[in-house]
Amino acid sequence: MGILSGFFSEDLAIDLGTVNTIVYAPTQGVVLNEPSVLALHKYTREVLSVGSQALKLLGREPNDTEVHRPIRRGAIDNFEISQEFLRTLISRVQHNDHPKRSHLVIGVPGSSTPLERRSVRDAARDAKAGRVDLLDEGLAAGLGAGLDFEDEQAHLIVDVGGGTTNIAILAWGGVVSSVSIPAAGNAMDEAIRDYLRLRYSVQLGERTAEQVKRELGRAWDYKYGEAAQKEIEVVGKQLANGTALPITINSREVSGALEPVLSEIISAVRRVIEDSKPEVTADIFYSGVTLTGGGALLSGMVERLQNDLNLRVSVPEDPLTTVALGPLRELHERAAGTS
Repeated sequence: MGILSGFFSEDLAIDLGTVNTIVYAPTQGVVLNEPSVLALHKYTREVLSVGSQALKLLGREPNDTEVHRPIRRGAIDNFEISQEFLRTLISRVQHNDHPKRSHLVIGVPGSSTPLERRSVRDAARDAKAGRVDLLDEGLAAGLGAGLDFEDEQAHLIVDVGGGTTNIAILAWGGVVSSVSIPAAGNAMDEAIRDYLRLRYSVQLGERTAEQVKRELGRAWDYKYGEAAQKEIEVVGKQLANGTALPITINSREVSGALEPVLSEIISAVRRVIEDSKPEVTADIFYSGVTLTGGGALLSGMVERLQNDLNLRVSVPEDPLTTVALGPLRELHERAAGTS
């Protein structure tokens, strides 16, 4: 527990992500950054581990253990598991001798349904949160990226997360339009697994597919020559007989596997721009695109967006934490407004 055991704040900002959950506190910064994974005892339902420790069990869990990813595509997949996950996270940043209930501000996808939003709110409340406010992830990403909303100029945010890509147009500190699509980090991992299954008749694990994406994945092939081709060896499970099979895969193969997902993201951004009003379109021409989320770290992603959209693309210093930083800025602004 370390420094967390002595910390408590009534206000907490949470990026409840499909891959990682980040918790910010106004005076402490990041107090928790863990994979969104929970391990339970199959029969007693006792929480065995959460976050990185639970992730280590994924695909290798003992017979009496269940490993869950409670968030899927940016929404709650299992209410009871999500409630237990949130309760465990909140308890890790609370001081045991300070039983106040937290005020949580949580980012949610812009296209989430009322039922999905209610599920997030109810799970947080059932996890002993006192007050829960939800913030559009597009707005959260823009706030976290430090965009200035004091003037009327519109800004385009593309947040490529694990479960969803959120695309939002923001102006005057509010959301003009917002959509979310499932083409994101997890879809890229699955595309790599599908390619290997079809090309080599090999089944690859989730964590290995993510490793392949990180090491070989790239969004814009034109910037690379033949000499820049990379390859790695991975071990998969043969579909025919279930035995292990090492295969060598190169960056060009991975780029091809990722292309349908990347094309879907580009098409969705284009649709948002095309559906915007002329004044907004003109603003975006000058303000460009702010790219956030883990997808911003994919090699060549900035160049791909610039090339396909013919717009300037900027990335904040830490694109992984912008959705959690946004609610934190919101808390600061509310506090300043009431002081």
